[in-house]
Amino acid sequence: MRVGSGPYTVPISVAGASRLSTITISVTYNPALVRVRSVQEGTFMRQGGIAPAFNSQVDEKSGRIDIVITRPGDQTGASTAGLLAAILLEPLAAGTGSLAVTGSATVPGGASAPLQFLPAGITVR
Repeated sequence: MRVGSGPYTVPISVAGASRLSTITISVTYNPALVRVRSVQEGTFMRQGGIAPAFNSQVDEKSGRIDIVITRPGDQTGASTAGLLAAILLEPLAAGTGSLAVTGSATVPGGASAPLQFLPAGITVR
């Protein structure tokens, strides 16, 4: 990323998922390096024609994004791979940092589904 250019889209994707009905994700970042312009819903949780509830909240001071995606009344869940959300970032200052992701998921009926996350590095020039 370069200061004065962008914004840049960062995808939040899932792979190897099985029957997810609710996903809660928190993304932390260095607010001195980048600013979040928007958080957009992906297509993964829309499988089978379901219209999920998508909520995101950005705390610019602490550098945290909370995302909750729920498939209401879902009996099937979303499976395989796809885009959960896209974060539009604007670079503010030169430096390096990361996007750290944590979260949880449930399957229809409310049982927990295992998730693993990989951090993404950010370099602003």
